[in-house]
Amino acid sequence: MAPSKHQKSIMSHSGDCKQRRVDRKIKRLKAEMAEISKQQKGIRQGQKEIRERFEKIESECDQLKRETELVSQASDNNQLRLDIMLRILKARQENDFAKAADLTCSLRKILLSRG
Repeated sequence: MAPSKHQKSIMSHSGDCKQRRVDRKIKRLKAEMAEISKQQKGIRQGQKEIRERFEKIESECDQLKRETELVSQASDNNQLRLDIMLRILKARQENDFAKAADLTCSLRKILLSRG
């Protein structure tokens, strides 16, 4: 038996409702996907900024290491000069002027070579 006009109308109406629900779900899913895409873009941008800051920090760390090494070398040089000066003073106190002269010459050489 074939469906009546009324039944066809009801079936058509229920099919329209289903289609509208599907359309609303699709629209909602598209909106959610757009929001997720936006969030992912923000996350990628944040990661890029963090990576750039980390690289800057690494660069600054390398620079600090170089500067620390230079300060350490300068400190070593100063310590060597002070040691020779003390030895010169001791040699003079002991009236060992030949030794004092040799040490003074050594100190001059060190000062001229290292600045």
